[in-house]
Amino acid sequence: MTNKNLDWDKYFANAKWNEICEKSPFFDMQRPPSLVHQEAGLVYLSSLDLDFSLSDGDALKSVITDVQSVLQRSLESKNYYKAAVASTDLAIISNLLSELGIQTSGLI
Repeated sequence: MTNKNLDWDKYFANAKWNEICEKSPFFDMQRPPSLVHQEAGLVYLSSLDLDFSLSDGDALKSVITDVQSVLQRSLESKNYYKAAVASTDLAIISNLLSELGIQTSGLI
């Protein structure tokens, strides 16, 4: 049975990020998720806790092995949340490099 007393869509649309993190066991003690911020021209990769310029293909290519290492270590330690974050970061990098016209076959 569902509870119709709270409009969750409205709640999430207006809630502050910190409030969601404090109330969610999923985000407790986790880094913020990866994020592409077009207006700032940056991508934040949660698996590395670093940001990069959306136009810096060389920097994005240079961290592929680092993200792959995070993915491998996370799978070995059975930390599937971190593995999913690293896998998502690889997809983000691949998409951004593709948008820059840089081939990713053989890299990712």
